[in-house]
Amino acid sequence: MANVLVGLEYMHSQGVIHRDIKPENLLLDEKGYVRITDMGISRVWTPDNAHDTSGTPGYMAPEVMIRQNHGITVDYFALGIITYEFMVGKRPYQGKNRKEIRDAMIADQVHIKKSDIPDGWSFEAADFINKMLMRKPANRLGLNGPSEVKNHMWFKGVDWQAIIDKKVDAPFKPQPIVQD
Repeated sequence: MANVLVGLEYMHSQGVIHRDIKPENLLLDEKGYVRITDMGISRVWTPDNAHDTSGTPGYMAPEVMIRQNHGITVDYFALGIITYEFMVGKRPYQGKNRKEIRDAMIADQVHIKKSDIPDGWSFEAADFINKMLMRKPANRLGLNGPSEVKNHMWFKGVDWQAIIDKKVDAPFKPQPIVQD
């Protein structure tokens, strides 16, 4: 998540909203660092963008789903969805189509309770997810920029410059495919 956050921070500093953060668009390089791909529906942010609702429904923020103006917090919402998916094993909002997913999202604010936290996960991780998945963008972690997200207690002790400089050993490194 720290790798994705650093990538989003750079994009957002350039005025770009990715708008389609999802596992399929996160690739690992040979060192195990995440690369954000598929910039096909990313846009330079403009204040009047309610008409622009592209993305993958299971990862789209509510404001995009209901065609409201949106900003960088849509990418943080998607990061919250991915983190939830890692923790729980499924996305929080399910449906067979965009309308069903939207209706589920509008009907229920996701909130992971302490008793729902799986073994191996911390309260801090659940708190991070809960704050990233706030339906109202004004209440979402990241509204005030990436430092707000980076300063969340779940990331306590992360050396952000070492992440940027790729000086931290990734927990997983893909093995090269051996060709015969």
